[in-house]
Amino acid sequence: MAMFRNSSESDTTGSDADHSGDKAEAENDENADTDGTDDTEDTEVPLGKIGILLSQDDENASVDAKEMTDQIAEGGYEAEVKNADGDAELQISQIQECIDEEVSALIINPVDPYGLADILNTAKEKEIPVISYDKLIQDTAAVNYYASYDTRVIGNEIGKEIVKKMSLDKAQEEKKSYTIEFLMGSPDDNGALFLCNGILEVLQEYLDDGTLVCKSGNTTFDTTGIMRWSESSAKAKLESVLDEFYAEEKTPDIICTAYDGFTYEVQDVLKSAGILPGSEEWPLITGYGSEVQAVKDVAEGELSFTMFMDRKELAKGGAQMAIDYLTGEKVDVKDYSQYDNGVKIVGTFTCTAQMIDKDNYQILVDNGTYTEDEIAPDPTPTPEVNRDTGSDRNTGTDRNSGTNRNADCIRNTGKYRNTDTGSRKVC
Repeated sequence: MAMFRNSSESDTTGSDADHSGDKAEAENDENADTDGTDDTEDTEVPLGKIGILLSQDDENASVDAKEMTDQIAEGGYEAEVKNADGDAELQISQIQECIDEEVSALIINPVDPYGLADILNTAKEKEIPVISYDKLIQDTAAVNYYASYDTRVIGNEIGKEIVKKMSLDKAQEEKKSYTIEFLMGSPDDNGALFLCNGILEVLQEYLDDGTLVCKSGNTTFDTTGIMRWSESSAKAKLESVLDEFYAEEKTPDIICTAYDGFTYEVQDVLKSAGILPGSEEWPLITGYGSEVQAVKDVAEGELSFTMFMDRKELAKGGAQMAIDYLTGEKVDVKDYSQYDNGVKIVGTFTCTAQMIDKDNYQILVDNGTYTEDEIAPDPTPTPEVNRDTGSDRNTGTDRNSGTNRNADCIRNTGKYRNTDTGSRKVC
């Protein structure tokens, strides 16, 4: 930028005319520089870059990327988002790229929580702080903080809702019993363990006194967990349990699951066995996640309830942990005691959840999570009438056999899974 000479300099370097010329030239140079500055955006230089490493290319990842990027920008930093789409080795490469770029911090939703110890030791050597997000990274001291849902508390709420909806206290007094089976989350997911424990903390007394009966005996996380949240594995496990322990009644009274995606498989298995929604045999089914299809199922009475977790709140909380750590502010840690990754207790920011059932699912429209059209129950299909006989061609239940003759029709013309990641297509 050009600098003006002062009057004493002009007196010793030339005439007033020369000074005027120099001054005019200097002013022109100054104006030119100013004009150049005005033509560019007046943006602050970011304090640094924060790497966001996501595990799956799904709806949650879209929310995470947007909310974290916005929160990080508000904190004066720039976000760099990378998505491994389920590839653990790719995620390790992406983390290495961020380390090579000398990012200020890493926020990681791990594909494999047990496979990042070595690469994160490199980050620790470079003094790059790490926030574990959604799933707790295991077996390393390189994790500074963790952001997740308080799944133990959420599990307690699920258990309490089962007690309420099935009137278990009254059943306990009257010495009645109900059957129950569990399909819990992935054994390699710390949050899934806490969810299962939270549910059983509430239900254990009813299992102990016989008010609840689990015929399969699968009442621990080790025996109920479904590796990597696989819907097909959940379906196979349920079919095996029903074949072995429920040949007579076909289904337990309660099927408690840790994932909305599992509930879709539960419904398909039951419908294939001739057990239809609204019938006396249809069990109480619990979900987790409030996916759009799950909410529709709640509205239609196929799913008893699911749990809504605000992903935006979690994403903002995880991003803010990184910002606060970098700027020297107090990090919002709500739990210093229960999240152990095998090497250290990790300070954790937690979010809770809300139960969603047929009475309150409209709140997901009110809070902007879904539109009215997205979660509206599907219209009941009009039965096709046989013109020759005047009878309904799809009578549903064979009165003679008691089996659903149109299970495949229901599966193919109603709602069905599109992938093994929890999405369902509506025809």
